[in-house]
Amino acid sequence: MLIIHKELNMKFSADRTEKKGPLGGAYYETYIKITLTPEEENIANKQGIMSSRIFGSMRNSDDPETREAFSLCGRLEITMEDLINGITVKVGSGKELGRLAAFEDLIKQRCKNFKSNLEADQFFGSGGSKDEEEL
Repeated sequence: MLIIHKELNMKFSADRTEKKGPLGGAYYETYIKITLTPEEENIANKQGIMSSRIFGSMRNSDDPETREAFSLCGRLEITMEDLINGITVKVGSGKELGRLAAFEDLIKQRCKNFKSNLEADQFFGSGGSKDEEEL
């Protein structure tokens, strides 16, 4: 029996802007949002992982990752639901743009890990899969 799997095409969006502060200085903001396909959303809901922590920790506010999340976006943790709704990440000066970029990259990598979990469920949930390769 041939099982056709639907494509899982999670999308990561980062809208970066430079804004003027109240005292005239610039600050930098990135709005990060994840978009799931209906298939991805169904799998994630079935697994009960939409509220899974992607970044940070409510339990350990001394953790460097948690402090970074709080410093950049005012949250102790970030879940997939948060990313679907969209989060705003801010730094106060151009000197900190590297921090902003590194944070975006970390979030993107965590989302790739989340997607891998969805892909694994797609194969195992449909009775498994078999790979053959000629050597």
